Amino acid sequence: MKKFHLSAFTLAALLFFTVSCAGTKPLATSASMNAPLEITVIHINDHHSHLEPVQLDMMIGGKKTAALFGGYPEVVHEIKMLKQSAKNPITLHAGDAITGTLYFTLFGGSADAAMMNISGFDYFTLGNHEFDAGNEGLKKFLDYLKVPVLSANVNPDKSSILYGMWKPYAVMEVEGQKIGIIGLDTVRKTVDSSSPGKDVRFVDEIEASQKYADELKKQGINKIILLSHGGALKNFEIAEKVAGIDIIITGDTHWLFGNEAMKKAGLPVVTDQTYGTADYPKKFMSPANEPVYVVEGWEYSKFVGELRIQFNAAGIVTSIEGKPHVLVHDTWFERRDSANKKYTPTGAEKDAIISELKQLPFVSIARADENAAAVLEQFKKEKETLGSEVVGSISGSVMPGGTKNRIPNADNPRGSVATRFVAETMLSEMRSLGTGNIDFTIQNSGGVRADIVPGAVTFNDAYTFLPFGNTLFLVDVTGAEAKQIVEDAMEFALAGTSTGAFPYGAGIRFEANREKDGNGKRLVKLEIQNRKTGAWELVDETKMYRMGTNAYIAGEKDGYVTLGKVVQERGGEDTYLPDAESFIKFLKKNPDFMAYTDSNVVLHF
Repeated sequence: MKKFHLSAFTLAALLFFTVSCAGTKPLATSASMNAPLEITVIHINDHHSHLEPVQLDMMIGGKKTAALFGGYPEVVHEIKMLKQSAKNPITLHAGDAITGTLYFTLFGGSADAAMMNISGFDYFTLGNHEFDAGNEGLKKFLDYLKVPVLSANVNPDKSSILYGMWKPYAVMEVEGQKIGIIGLDTVRKTVDSSSPGKDVRFVDEIEASQKYADELKKQGINKIILLSHGGALKNFEIAEKVAGIDIIITGDTHWLFGNEAMKKAGLPVVTDQTYGTADYPKKFMSPANEPVYVVEGWEYSKFVGELRIQFNAAGIVTSIEGKPHVLVHDTWFERRDSANKKYTPTGAEKDAIISELKQLPFVSIARADENAAAVLEQFKKEKETLGSEVVGSISGSVMPGGTKNRIPNADNPRGSVATRFVAETMLSEMRSLGTGNIDFTIQNSGGVRADIVPGAVTFNDAYTFLPFGNTLFLVDVTGAEAKQIVEDAMEFALAGTSTGAFPYGAGIRFEANREKDGNGKRLVKLEIQNRKTGAWELVDETKMYRMGTNAYIAGEKDGYVTLGKVVQERGGEDTYLPDAESFIKFLKKNPDFMAYTDSNVVLHF
């Protein structure tokens, strides 16, 4: 494998087009240190190596319509356009630039760095996924990156290879006034679900935020931005508990902050049980009774945020205008007709869709920056070549998967052995990361799209088996809830709603009947494997287990109602680690893997 391989042509393109705009500061004037000031903050977060457009649905003209969203060259174009009309622009990236697609798997961060270097970012803060390839992987990414990096609560030892590669904060000078920008990372997820070295120390988010806000205030700086990968809820807490911060640009939780018009268009603007709708921006009051505004910019290169902010001489925000920019292409659309068949609108219907899009104030028609597109094209070509490289091999029998094998049946009583294999790769990856002593994983069979056959397995094969980009999700469930989760999934699959809901797992096995008993149950027996002894044990309904799954069904999709309710009530953790990536890593660790012969499921007909 050539994880960090770059051809001479791609490297030349990278060096030619990588133009660093980072750290550019407006020239100082003779303005007073304490005077009113207007700035514009332009921001993104969590692009996660998603460099090409993705297909999503939204409501356009009252009809559900699929369109293409985003793309990194499109992000670059949008940032450049916004900066042309912005007053004193400051451009920020709130972390998690890497991990998530084949671009990272193959290029180890160099593709992302190349795109970021031509984006005009002033500063970037570390996210938890920056540590997914350990200290060495992060250093390689930062060696390519020309954007200054900030992180106040991630402190490498002097002996670490990462020592000195970032600062806790920076001070920008705008119209003769100073603006402090503090970087911050999420602590628990980085330590528990990524791979930082033992020579990297982490400090509590609130403690670090207050420490450096105080330090900046001692320097006479009264306008402070927190560039935080702490997640929306943690940053809401910081806004209410830390004095001195004015603006918080967050990442990590992938929340789309927005408004009712965006909700009406079918976009996933978040509403939290405690805090309500995530307005863009969301206002809080600090312990000093001063306004603090928090925003997050969705995910995967689909969104660019714009905040126009006015400070008074005391450094208080007196006016703020938020403009979310969702990047939607006007080149291709898809709808369903009255017979529920897909079709591509053309002519007057397509023109009407485009006209509607242009009228939506939160939509920016996506256009690719030419230089960024040229850089990406070289990586795309090399991705096509490297994607055919072998990551491992499987020997033994075919592991059935795909549509016809989703549910055990008379012709194939084992069901989707391929889904069990995917669940096993998820369990292996999560345990290797030390994610909270995980006990078992559950995977829906609809997420595995084909048989897994003996022979060599390539990068492209992994993304063919698992094409949806689902990410690994952690949640704590009781034994009773685990049983009901399986019941829910079987009901959804066997009652004819969606066969793809049928559950398979690793570290868990069960026996069930196709038909319900007198109590409305199918489950006969459910066992969980003791992670310490390896012994299979009947589930303890009162015991709390740590379960791994994918974020799709954790969101109550495919009939996983109980699982969705548990996540809503008690929370869970999306690791944002792609299932295809865990599949690849498993095969690298087991390069000559012997195929499973059963699925850990017995279904009586």
